[in-house]
Amino acid sequence: STPSTPSSRQRDHTRASRFANPRGAMSGQSSQFGLRLASQILLLATSLIALVTCPHSKVEESFNLQAAHDLYYVGVLPAVKSFNNVDPSCPEGGVQTCLATEPYDHTKYPGVVPRTFIGAFFLSSIARLVSMMIPRKMFCLSSHPLALQFLIRFELLLIGWLAHLRLASSVESYFQKRASELHSAQSAQSASRSNKKLRTTIQPSLIASYYLLITAVQFHLPFYSSRLLPNTFALVLVTIAYSEWFSRRPRRTAIYLVFTAAIFRCDMLLLLFTVGLAMLVRRDLSVPEAVLTGTITGVVSLAVTVPLDSVMWGRPIWPEFEVWYFNTVDNRSSEWGEQPVHWYMTSALPKGMLATAFLLPLAFIRLPERIKHGFGPKKEIGNEPLLDKSLVWYFTPVCGFVLLYSLLPHKEIRFIFPALPMFNVCAAYGMSRLHQCASPGVESRKLTRYMTGLMYFG
Repeated sequence: STPSTPSSRQRDHTRASRFANPRGAMSGQSSQFGLRLASQILLLATSLIALVTCPHSKVEESFNLQAAHDLYYVGVLPAVKSFNNVDPSCPEGGVQTCLATEPYDHTKYPGVVPRTFIGAFFLSSIARLVSMMIPRKMFCLSSHPLALQFLIRFELLLIGWLAHLRLASSVESYFQKRASELHSAQSAQSASRSNKKLRTTIQPSLIASYYLLITAVQFHLPFYSSRLLPNTFALVLVTIAYSEWFSRRPRRTAIYLVFTAAIFRCDMLLLLFTVGLAMLVRRDLSVPEAVLTGTITGVVSLAVTVPLDSVMWGRPIWPEFEVWYFNTVDNRSSEWGEQPVHWYMTSALPKGMLATAFLLPLAFIRLPERIKHGFGPKKEIGNEPLLDKSLVWYFTPVCGFVLLYSLLPHKEIRFIFPALPMFNVCAAYGMSRLHQCASPGVESRKLTRYMTGLMYFG
């Protein structure tokens, strides 16, 4: 018989340990499932608490909130009928058509810049379907405007929550593939060097659970998840784009970012630029693929937003182009206040991330392992380098987005909401590193679960 290699002996030992202690393996799986379920429920609960305890609206969400109300009760038909009726009394730059009975709020209060009706139309259509499914004798949704407002906000909350779950799942899959590739490479090397210890990896499911937990314990993402701001609509799509990015589907990532920039927030062009540049540098996308994807998605996005918004505003219009022109060319956004260049880094991000910001450096530095095992060459840590590059290519473009946005004088924390999910992924990776260094081995699973419970609720 041929002598067994170190890698085969290791696999045999792993299989033997699983058969020898099946209850321990099942206990570990159930513990991981419990962590994920608790994180999912906690994120949903904190978002619902914010929705129930604070039903009032901010001025930034007034347009979409009133638009959803008008589209539910009035619909699009009055705007379609009066699309060609020009009203000479309308002020220059305002609504250019006279809607027959003026049933819409935006005809009287158009706001500083026009916004798209796509998000409000989508949510109000779902609310109409829900209303049709509920018997009128049981409950008439149309007769209860506050219930309708709650339903529309809850729809957006639920969509955003599902987007976070999808990102968590993609992050778990990304680290699973990365761990598998790393293990295969190290197994090949250890075949010739039997005394080299394999590099330890953090449990991917733990990273996903901590991402949801960190998002839940912060204030801004759970609170704004039910607010009908254009930033919230953009946040949902950008979160899905991140999930596609971690799933190694760069074209879908670009599609979501282009769609978001063209319809909901033109400032996502900055994020599209930094993320797209990173994908080009890594050769995830070629230049022809990027141009073709951006062109097709841009045309489709215009075909979605221009017809509906032109009918509702009473004139041919691409809302986000006018927003871009107002903020960039005219540079009039500074009329609403200016902040110093460092404001996002020194004020907004610390407020958005709270204490979880201290976990960010641990995503890139294996400091807990060095503290636990020492900085010298220890066999417990194998040949692990001090720097961890697992998330560098994901963190750097998003950080570049924040830095580019810092050049604009007018600043608000909601402008950098799309950066928070990626920062939370990095913080979750750092928290998982602390968890792994603090947790005991397989022989003490009960203590592991006890410590994890303290981390969650303490």
